Amino acid sequence: MGERLSGEAWTKAFSSFTRTAFRWEAQGVYREPYEQEPLRQFLSGEEPDTTFVQGWLAEVRANTAAGRRYSRVRVLTDPLTDYLQFELALTPLNIAAGEDVRLMPEARRRELDLPDQDFWLFDDEWVALMHFGPEGFEYAEVIRDFHTVARFREIRALAWEEARPFATT
Repeated sequence: MGERLSGEAWTKAFSSFTRTAFRWEAQGVYREPYEQEPLRQFLSGEEPDTTFVQGWLAEVRANTAAGRRYSRVRVLTDPLTDYLQFELALTPLNIAAGEDVRLMPEARRRELDLPDQDFWLFDDEWVALMHFGPEGFEYAEVIRDFHTVARFREIRALAWEEARPFATT
């Protein structure tokens, strides 16, 4: 296995891209420890504390103001998992910060034979293939091979074409 990013090196990836950052988000559940209390609040009908996402939103706002673009396609299970309901409730915050978010049903992902593993594609030049464990994100595997990255660009193009903008769902 090649280069792995986690911790500070992973965080730096989001300040080092220059043009575009695309996220393929294919999991129905994420187990990030810092999201557990806001998720519990949401599921109990309370207004979730969104402090955990404010740093990300500020970074997106700053980067989009500097001309960088964020986009993501989020795969949706049927029925929606509790976690995806939570994510969808918070998605307007991402959009307001400058992300372009689209949605794709899990059945369509399977029909198109798109991956079930999350990744980021930065500047169309390198991929961060995400690996998760029982406690959430563990590391990203960096892929820079030209032909492999080209395949991820094809995945992004197809996913983007087939997914629907968040606002119209």
